[in-house]
Amino acid sequence: MKKTNFTKSNTKTIDYSEANLKSTRKKMDALEKKKIIASLTLMDDLFMQVVLEEQACTEYILQTILGKSSLKLKEQRLQKRLPNLHGRALVLDCLCTDEKGLLYNIEVQNSSAGAIPKRARYHAALMDTHTLKKGEKFSKLPESYVIFITDKDVLGEGEQLYQIERVIRKSGSLFQDGSHILYFNTAIQSDNTLGKLARDFKEANPKEIQSEVLSHRVASLKEGKLDREGEKKMNVLLEKYRKKAVEEGIEKGIEKGLAQGIQQGLEKGLEEGQNRLALLVGRLLDAGRVDDLKKVSYDEEYREKILKEFGL
Repeated sequence: MKKTNFTKSNTKTIDYSEANLKSTRKKMDALEKKKIIASLTLMDDLFMQVVLEEQACTEYILQTILGKSSLKLKEQRLQKRLPNLHGRALVLDCLCTDEKGLLYNIEVQNSSAGAIPKRARYHAALMDTHTLKKGEKFSKLPESYVIFITDKDVLGEGEQLYQIERVIRKSGSLFQDGSHILYFNTAIQSDNTLGKLARDFKEANPKEIQSEVLSHRVASLKEGKLDREGEKKMNVLLEKYRKKAVEEGIEKGIEKGLAQGIQQGLEKGLEEGQNRLALLVGRLLDAGRVDDLKKVSYDEEYREKILKEFGL
């Protein structure tokens, strides 16, 4: 592909101020929005939050992962913030309680850093802290499940589903503290119930999602079969998704050497024709290719591929 030379005469200053971002968002037409929405999967945590607003979807996921077909939820809260007066607070993706009083926390984690064992431990600890009321006996503490749905095999033992329990080391007996941690590894897509769910989590086309309840929900969100409130939520999702992608791209860019800031880096790259990464960020933003923007920020091979695509 022919390389494009950029000079001062054919370059433009790109302003990543809030006003300019708003202007850019307004210019995105319906087709571009549809492209972004069409690319979303259940492994996109922001999209997953919207999907789980239909409680039947949450129930189905828990029923499948835990093997409890009769599980019914009494209550669920999305993006529930658990404060900690003496340490770090947490915002849980999905916190829910079933009809028997059992507590569940579902977290979608695309990065290994976001799913380290000590984070799972902290989730469980904060859930316990905010569940037991003052004066209640410890025996009243409900059984709890922290479930990490991961993009890769974070624990590295080749399992589809990791079930972590405390045990008495000498005898191997369960400690029976009622705390359970599970890692659902969607990288393994074997031909069983869990494997089918793993494929559903990574499938962008609702027609290819095998679960009827998930397929129906994803289709209604992606095909615009929504009421006014649903449409508003999807617009909010797009806003958050775009902002998150831009922020991630900027942070990665700074780590790669754009310490002087995105604005200065982009202007210098355009004027001198040297900063290919900065120019690529602008091109991808203009094209509405949010997924590509995210991926090029950490995948060097893919970045080179897209650079060649744009002739940079």
